[in-house]
Amino acid sequence: MILLLTRHTRRTPMHMRLFVASSSVSKAALSSLSSSATDAKFYIPRKERATSNSMYEIDNIYDQRIKRRRRIDPTRELNYTPDHWERHKSVFRRIKHMLTTFGSSPFQRLMFPDFFVTSMIAGSLTYYNNFMVIDASSQLWIDGSGFAAATTAIALMTGFRLNASNARYAEGRKLIGAVHSTSRDLATNTMMWIKLREDKKRMINLIKAFSVAMTFHLNKKGAHHSIRRCLPNFEEQIYAEYQAELLDIFSDDQNEDFLLICNWFRLKENVPLGITTLMRQIIAENEQKDYFTRELDNHVHRLVQSLGGCERIQKTPLPTCFTRHTSRLLWVWSNLLPFAIYPVCGLYTLPTTIAISYSIMGIEDIGVQLEEPFNILPLRQYADNTYDSVHFIESVYASGKYAG
Repeated sequence: MILLLTRHTRRTPMHMRLFVASSSVSKAALSSLSSSATDAKFYIPRKERATSNSMYEIDNIYDQRIKRRRRIDPTRELNYTPDHWERHKSVFRRIKHMLTTFGSSPFQRLMFPDFFVTSMIAGSLTYYNNFMVIDASSQLWIDGSGFAAATTAIALMTGFRLNASNARYAEGRKLIGAVHSTSRDLATNTMMWIKLREDKKRMINLIKAFSVAMTFHLNKKGAHHSIRRCLPNFEEQIYAEYQAELLDIFSDDQNEDFLLICNWFRLKENVPLGITTLMRQIIAENEQKDYFTRELDNHVHRLVQSLGGCERIQKTPLPTCFTRHTSRLLWVWSNLLPFAIYPVCGLYTLPTTIAISYSIMGIEDIGVQLEEPFNILPLRQYADNTYDSVHFIESVYASGKYAG
């Protein structure tokens, strides 16, 4: 449902007339629609956080990433600090990375069913050729020269897959960065050029809420990766976390913008787009020069553009025919690999097969994870950073010339 807002020449900043399906909805009705029967369990209000990263369960080995709770979970890095970069470039990094191979995301994700099936084939082949056949002519194997050419082609294909996915990841990161920088600019211009104090506060809250709404818009769990989809109240739990985050911004659970944004989420509307509409309403009703109005609207336009770019990445994967074809070829290649290397490796066919399969299939699996950047980017940290930046800008201007 689309909520239409009526403009008044001189109005109290929070006054708006809401029409849902041509019927007026009261504040009490919105409050009833927006209420949640479940309490937030994963979101920690800012006042209760011991540190900026206290919301995250940090990996004990890699202290710059979120702990993986399941074998199939991807690696989710947090924002780097200078200390993290120092460790990242350490001359001992290769030794550390080798020691943690079996705990790495690609290896654990490939353990079952990929490595399991390949190991069964490699182990059975080794046992048959060494203990069941009488002479070498009865052994099972294939010529490795032709297989080597196929391996080169598959390696090139997986490399292309990784590069294409990494381009999506890089673009997604740039778009999220654009939202962060635009939010700073919009907050600064709001404090300078929005005249009414109530409108300034309202706009600042909407800027903070935009990043939160965008996080939940691009990631089903709102980047609360510990929430399991199998929970019977999964939808209610997600909504409870969403509501708790917004309440941390608006403070008042009867605030009209808060109720409206929560109701949009309930109705599965495009909440970030709705927030930009509210921003533009404030800009349109601000009694200021045309130049300042256009500048404010340009910032909102940049937010909408970034939102559209993120939606394009989220809704459009790489051509699925290419993904499926690569997956099929890798499956066939990895299961034929033992037959090609047995004449050379003999009893060591099984471990050699796993090592070679890991080197190629790991690249493809990383590419699959990068293809959906909003499942691995630290969206929650970006939203928190936007809140902190906007709040700081607000406090600086509120204590100076533009306080009124």
